[in-house]
Amino acid sequence: MTRTKALLIVAPLALTLVALLLLPLFVDKDKLLELASAAIREQTGATLTVEGPVELALIPRIGLSLADVSLAMPGEEQAGLQVRSLQLGLQLLPLLSGRVEVHTLSLDGLTSRIAATEKEAKIDSSSMSDAQLDEFYLQRRQSQAEAGAAAGAEVALALPLALNVQMLRLTDARLELLAADGAAPTVIEVQRLEAQDLNLDARPIKLQGKLRLPAEQAITLALQGTVRLDQQRQQLVLDGLEIELIGIAADLLKLQASGEADLNRRSADLQLLLEAAGTRGEGSLRYTAFESPQIDATLHFNQFDPALLALAGPDAAGGAAQQPAASADDPLPLAALRAIDTRADLTVDSALLGGHRIQNLHLALRAVDGVIRIDSLTGMVHGGQLQLQGTFDGKHNSATVATSGALSGLDIGSALAATEVGPIATGQANLEWQLSSAGRSRGELMAGLNGPIRLATAELVLRDIGIEGMLCKAVALTNQENLTATFPTDTRFEALTADIQLTDGSALLRPLRAELPGLSLTGNGRYELLNQDFDTTFKARLSPELETLDRACRVSKRLTAIDWPVHCRGNANGDAGKWCNVDSAKIIEDLTRNEGERKLKKEAGKLLDKLFKR
Repeated sequence: MTRTKALLIVAPLALTLVALLLLPLFVDKDKLLELASAAIREQTGATLTVEGPVELALIPRIGLSLADVSLAMPGEEQAGLQVRSLQLGLQLLPLLSGRVEVHTLSLDGLTSRIAATEKEAKIDSSSMSDAQLDEFYLQRRQSQAEAGAAAGAEVALALPLALNVQMLRLTDARLELLAADGAAPTVIEVQRLEAQDLNLDARPIKLQGKLRLPAEQAITLALQGTVRLDQQRQQLVLDGLEIELIGIAADLLKLQASGEADLNRRSADLQLLLEAAGTRGEGSLRYTAFESPQIDATLHFNQFDPALLALAGPDAAGGAAQQPAASADDPLPLAALRAIDTRADLTVDSALLGGHRIQNLHLALRAVDGVIRIDSLTGMVHGGQLQLQGTFDGKHNSATVATSGALSGLDIGSALAATEVGPIATGQANLEWQLSSAGRSRGELMAGLNGPIRLATAELVLRDIGIEGMLCKAVALTNQENLTATFPTDTRFEALTADIQLTDGSALLRPLRAELPGLSLTGNGRYELLNQDFDTTFKARLSPELETLDRACRVSKRLTAIDWPVHCRGNANGDAGKWCNVDSAKIIEDLTRNEGERKLKKEAGKLLDKLFKR
């Protein structure tokens, strides 16, 4: 090795050794603390106060170890931040020239109380008149536009922290977010947080940490990723932030986010990926405080189940079960709906809603000023194709609902099972509807439903109702014969159609038509939407084909000339076998009257013949 090369290696080592030997001679702890305090004030804007001991370390890096530290941020009269232990890792060469540059900043046992910021008072719209509501919407749009213009014109927001730290470590910290109304503060426990190359110059900052929100159902959050913060452009960029949440749902929730946010205009454009218990969702979300819609989301989920949103743990489930069910007479939450300003385009491969499994669900909606407009909702439900549009208008104090749509190929048995109604029918159904309502509660909306529904069925089978057997029994009675065949306990329809009119909380069947082998039915009735009671009356017309069921069921002309009344009444959740009966007394009355009329006509005919033959 040449002399020159040796000097290149030895000289830096010698200089470093000399610096370490000489540094204690001209740097004492008090002086270093003074320099460090000045550096912190310059780099973070905070005032440092130390009540505990101060220790100086030279190996492996020059640093200060402070105990019982408080930091007062700019504008604070009292220190809002206390630290059990603070360690500063300092750069050597700047220190030799009398400057302090922080390489690492480690805080342990930090407690910070963050005062509530002055927020615009929330306006309760629930007590406003309709005219006041119209004025409220107008003023809100104007205020939003003015705030947006001001945010776009103002200079870049000066952040209070001019940070430039190679490594920030935070352990066992507690943040208390004080409420403006004096309510209990929101507490965030930072178990661990590390930030590498903390800066405001748009260089990548690597984050890693674990936080906890203590509560009756605690939430734990673990995060890692890279962000960039540009103070000059007022821009926050998420190059890829991964978050794991425990306590939000019954299972671990994973969220990945990337995109950028404009801090000045309070807007963000994000790409999201969500995973939880087999559910995977991805898409885009835009938020902006000064534009409409404030939230604009396009998301695709492989599945959706409300059970995913249930809090974890049996205690949480029990607590939810103890909550009283919402009454149909409770006022609609119109004030909360009026605060929503959202456009959403959602696609779900498989969704479970109210016990109904919907495949290939697609929903496009817009919500603003209390009006929720469903531009399109399509999907496959119980084997049928669903398509509907609708509007919920809660802009004023009495809400209105309007919806139209169609459902074709519905599996009746599957639909009844999902609504926890017994297996009273099977087959397929096609429906078309155009409905409207108005009211101030869910019960009023249900009771006020009005409009037509058209129903057509195929391969319909009513379980435990043997209409053919009931009619054959009545026919055999008139024929004064006994039945010998065994009749099915179910009724199979060749066709059944109904024109249904919803009004005053009832479904009026006017008319209902049905075809069975050997007979046809026409009738009308009423079905109560709220309690599921029904009362219907059918008129059956018999045909000679009925004789194929049993010889005693043979039908003469006098039997085909009358209506055979079938009366059905009960509750949809009751015993189907007790719903219907044939009014035999009415049949005998009609037969007697018809027979009397026939004999009278016959005798009158004979009398006329005698008169004309004279």
